[in-house]
Amino acid sequence: MSYNFRSLIKEHQAFYEVLPYDVLLEERHGSFPAMTRRVQAGFDVDIYGVSVKNELTLPGPDPKYALAYSELQKLAKKLSHDTPCSLEVIPFPSTAVIDIRNHAQVEGMLRIRISHWRGLDQPAGPPEQHALEEVENRLHGLGVARR
Repeated sequence: MSYNFRSLIKEHQAFYEVLPYDVLLEERHGSFPAMTRRVQAGFDVDIYGVSVKNELTLPGPDPKYALAYSELQKLAKKLSHDTPCSLEVIPFPSTAVIDIRNHAQVEGMLRIRISHWRGLDQPAGPPEQHALEEVENRLHGLGVARR
């Protein structure tokens, strides 16, 4: 990880939250009505950075957002080689998050999705949990706190 990325994390007071990544499966058996089943297929690690301008601007055109996205892609690629999981970085360049818990701060967000290759009907298990722990360890090492 580059020095610029570490300073970017500090400048934008980066933090993250972990959420379950759920999929909804619709199952049809004969002529019965379809049944919907929810399966936790992995985890979403949402990483936020506070806007230093405190203006309602979209993060997409900002080169700092592009740098964060690029560095997180490198991290995900490296970790995906060490685990049987899929790690995908999802950008939200046209989304600004308003944090009402913190005086309506404007934040940008990137997501690391941890899932598996076993099929959507299979729940997450130890490999996904291990990948989540590795992602969290790397984020902590970079100075990104969990909220």
